[in-house]
Amino acid sequence: MELLRALVLLSLALLANGRDTDLSRDSFPKGFVFGTASSAYQVEGNALKYGRGPCIWDTFLKFPGATPDNATANVTVDEYHRYMDDVDNMVRVGFDAYRFSISWSRIFPSGIGRINKDGVNYYHRLIDYMLANNITPYVVLYHYDLPEVLNNQYNGWLSPRVVPDFAAFADFCFKTYGDRVKNWFTINEPRMMAWHGYGDGFFAPGRCTGCRFGGNSATEPYIAGHHLILAHAAAVKVYRDKYQPAQKGTIGILLDFVWYEPLTYTEEDEYAAHRAREFTLGW
Repeated sequence: MELLRALVLLSLALLANGRDTDLSRDSFPKGFVFGTASSAYQVEGNALKYGRGPCIWDTFLKFPGATPDNATANVTVDEYHRYMDDVDNMVRVGFDAYRFSISWSRIFPSGIGRINKDGVNYYHRLIDYMLANNITPYVVLYHYDLPEVLNNQYNGWLSPRVVPDFAAFADFCFKTYGDRVKNWFTINEPRMMAWHGYGDGFFAPGRCTGCRFGGNSATEPYIAGHHLILAHAAAVKVYRDKYQPAQKGTIGILLDFVWYEPLTYTEEDEYAAHRAREFTLGW
């Protein structure tokens, strides 16, 4: 993570200043936004502190072999305490924006119900400091980190019960931060979440056919994916109906995409490439 961050900062610094490259800001259209991105679980640290409830990754990483050197997110780059340093670095590099995610279980340790004020106030501080330094916040509501309690209660994304719970979490975030946040994303890479969480067990909650936590790779990725899409739609409806007219923000979803080329120009291979693209993005 630190090496990746260093490389990104170096490359963007060259881009911003136009040194040793033909590229500069003038090479891009007017209004092009230069930014960086993270996810809460990867950068905040303090996974077991300040009132945060456990998420599915905390449970998943307790088992040896889930990550290299059995690393956890208990420390990471400690953005919870060092967010000012991170924002200051963004300013020095010349970024316009920062896309970060909100940890659902840091706001609602039990998934719904009781609110953790320490978590709420952390995001207030981060957003306010970004705006004070002319860094535009782009906020993701969900980046792979479902509260563990919801996974235990009803199997998380495998149950339709997750849809209204996610909508309630989104509603709280819109109400609490929407006066300053004008760029919202509901879910980060639902395809990745559905497949790696429920197809091959590479991501939390680590389910697949033959996996330690059980699962069915032939059906569960599609069930989870279906509920992820419904949760996105529910959150968008909440925003459009209750908040967008007054807050004047935008909302969308973050999709990953792999482009597939046919092996040959035969009709059979062309159809195979098309099916692969549809399985990646079309659904």
